[in-house]
Amino acid sequence: MSKIVYEVTVDNGNTFWRLNGKRHRLDGPAVEYANGDKGWWVNGEMHREDGPAYECANGGKSWWVNGKLHREDGPAIEFASGTKEWWVNGKLHRLDGPAVEDAGGDKEWYINGVKYTEEDFNKKIAEMHPSAEQSCAGKVVEIDGKRYKLLEVS
Repeated sequence: MSKIVYEVTVDNGNTFWRLNGKRHRLDGPAVEYANGDKGWWVNGEMHREDGPAYECANGGKSWWVNGKLHREDGPAIEFASGTKEWWVNGKLHRLDGPAVEDAGGDKEWYINGVKYTEEDFNKKIAEMHPSAEQSCAGKVVEIDGKRYKLLEVS
């Protein structure tokens, strides 16, 4: 039978909770820094499902799940400066706008960690989600082995 060791240590005003040597705590942050920053860890990985896993005393926040930056309902990183970054499963990713919005106004577009220009991003999104208003005129379909070319009727 293996031994379970749970320890809480304080070093220079920083408090650490560990389980078997790994940062771990289920009822609060596993790290509380003297400067006011707090970090939630489970089994040695940054992790929190009900809020940001890292909260900076200056107001910055980051959401982590199983050791990866991850948030589906907003930016996974909110810097105190105002810069925001959208991450899903550890990759910069956003389908409804830029994945990076810099406080200075610069923007960057990413899908699954791949960077795009704004123009290429919009083309990629249009390919992924064709508009219901797009015409089918000129497309060829096959019905019962016979091919037909579609025409638009107004």
